[in-house]
Amino acid sequence: MLFLGLPILVCFLSAFCTSYGRNVPFSKAYWISVVSLLLLGTFIVVCALDGIICLLMAFPLAMLLGVIGAALGRVLGRECDHGIVKIAPLLLIMSFPGLVAFEARETEGPPLRSVTTFVVVDAPIARVWEVVVAFPRITEPADGIFRLGIAYPVEARIEGSGVGAVRYCTFSTGSFVEPITQWNRHALLAFDVTSCPPPMNEFSIYKNVQAPHLHGYMISRRGQFRLFEKDGRVVLEGTTWYTHSLVPQWYWGPISDFIIHRIHDRVLDHIKRVAESPAVPTPDL
Repeated sequence: MLFLGLPILVCFLSAFCTSYGRNVPFSKAYWISVVSLLLLGTFIVVCALDGIICLLMAFPLAMLLGVIGAALGRVLGRECDHGIVKIAPLLLIMSFPGLVAFEARETEGPPLRSVTTFVVVDAPIARVWEVVVAFPRITEPADGIFRLGIAYPVEARIEGSGVGAVRYCTFSTGSFVEPITQWNRHALLAFDVTSCPPPMNEFSIYKNVQAPHLHGYMISRRGQFRLFEKDGRVVLEGTTWYTHSLVPQWYWGPISDFIIHRIHDRVLDHIKRVAESPAVPTPDL
């Protein structure tokens, strides 16, 4: 309701007031509604309720939903002679908290999504395996979306060896705790994820913004690295299974998939550089 219902409600109220008792073009009602959305976003940032990057990602969806709210508000606004129409905005405002509370009772979980990325490494498969298990610190500076606050990988270490060992993949916002579930030497390293850090540091005018969607919404469930030889080189695949609770999935899913692909790219490219460089020794695992 917050991501879908609130933009519709704001645009409805804006268009209703703009069209109250008169016939205005839809384009005017809509663009005034968009201004209302921008003012709402400014209020959210100033009150430290969310960060700028998240609001920018949500803005195209809000503009699309605003078409519905603006169209409905324009129609009802110009038909304000009827008593029930006059109190329509009040009824919507009063019903909104109840709809949010009803949504909170829903127990159906989000779908499990998976993202797979690969890289070709020109190094012996034993060498690649060693780097995969625990890669050294990534010294390349953060670039692209990572400069906007998205969490990015820094290094990985492991305690123990084989199934039951615990791998720690450190990100800019904290560490993933990854108990090993499959250890097929030189072929497959699979793990569960029992603890996840926040997916990003909010980009804001304030130093620390703890938006609700940073906790318990985008969760990594498990992952794996798969290695196999092809044409004398090693193909290294990284896969992450995760859930994303933000709706609609058709909008937020591709965005989160892209972010995870970029995280994979940073890790796999680093593994490739280390494995192909004979000057950097790695432990025999």
